[in-house]
Amino acid sequence: MEELKKYTLAELTTDGKGAYGIGAPAVDFDSQKYTYLRITDIKDDGGIYYVGLKSVEDKDAYKYLLKENDIVFARTGNSTGRTYFYEISDGELVYAGFLIKFNLDPTKVNPRILKYYTHSKKYYDWVKSFDTGGTRGNINAQTYANMPIELPHREYQDKIVNILSSLDNKIALNRRINDN
Repeated sequence: MEELKKYTLAELTTDGKGAYGIGAPAVDFDSQKYTYLRITDIKDDGGIYYVGLKSVEDKDAYKYLLKENDIVFARTGNSTGRTYFYEISDGELVYAGFLIKFNLDPTKVNPRILKYYTHSKKYYDWVKSFDTGGTRGNINAQTYANMPIELPHREYQDKIVNILSSLDNKIALNRRINDN
């Protein structure tokens, strides 16, 4: 079996830290404005609910546009730990204030492996460790940055991503067929 190496999330990023989203209010969706990605727009499986999307109208919104290899984490409430890996095909998205963005460095990790890692039992167990009795714990940018991650060698990461991406594509095709 492939040996796993331990990292922190910060070690796998371009700048070693996370960034909080913009704290602007959502406005009705307008195709002439940026689409606003909020916690409530992210599905448990990491996809986006396209129905009910909102826009954001703020002079600084462009500073919060998601870019290739970005992953966002929900930091509070019942959605703590929910993640979304940015797909360019989803269009321009500005991430909201209750999300924390990390830009993954493709020279250090296959960025897509984190998309899959953040849907693993190991990840969910880590998130659950911040629950405090009757309330869900908050996870801040520094805590996410220090999150322990065990990954195989890069070549094996690439193989895993290729297999899982093929399955994702098949699932998406089946959903489109079912919707038709």
